[in-house]
Amino acid sequence: MFVKGFSDCAWEMTSLRMAFQCLSWISILLCVAQVSSTPTKCQLQRTLMEKSHNLLETMTGPFPLQCLDDIPVEIKSPTWALQSSNSKQDVGAAKAVYKSLMKVSSLMESDSFPQSWDADKLVKFQIIVDRQIEESECITRIKTQKEEDDFAVRDAALTDYFDKLEKLLKEKEFSVCAWEVVRREVLSVLQFILVENSNNFWLTV
Repeated sequence: MFVKGFSDCAWEMTSLRMAFQCLSWISILLCVAQVSSTPTKCQLQRTLMEKSHNLLETMTGPFPLQCLDDIPVEIKSPTWALQSSNSKQDVGAAKAVYKSLMKVSSLMESDSFPQSWDADKLVKFQIIVDRQIEESECITRIKTQKEEDDFAVRDAALTDYFDKLEKLLKEKEFSVCAWEVVRREVLSVLQFILVENSNNFWLTV
């Protein structure tokens, strides 16, 4: 009698434990479903862009005066391609910024940077740029009305600009002055993006 009572008690405890585990799994699944179904805004993060700019700006000193003659006249940033003056232009401008980040990442893949640059800040800059690319990749899939989609024109101008910077590095054999010109240009691009775009262009986090 005692054995039977003990068995019944053990069975009830096992059943309760199994029921509790089932409820726990159901709660987890419901939570995951709720998170995955929550809509997210597909926008660039201003805080990350600011960190990128600050790291690039402070990883070394001011632009060297002896490098002024190395600034090619034909290299001029197509700032218009990065600007959004109204909500209809936000998608095209955001895609252009995304393309610029990809080009910057490609330029900074080299291992021949000037020794005067702060290596720690350089690595952090590369990581944050790559993070922005990864987290804002959804921008490339945003659909717009055909008459509002001007990204192709922006893309062509930016591709030409960054190709010239890459050509400069190779022609100057990745010299200190060539890198300083590239840093100067990228800084101006990031600064323009931060200052000239409308508030609804950014995701505030």
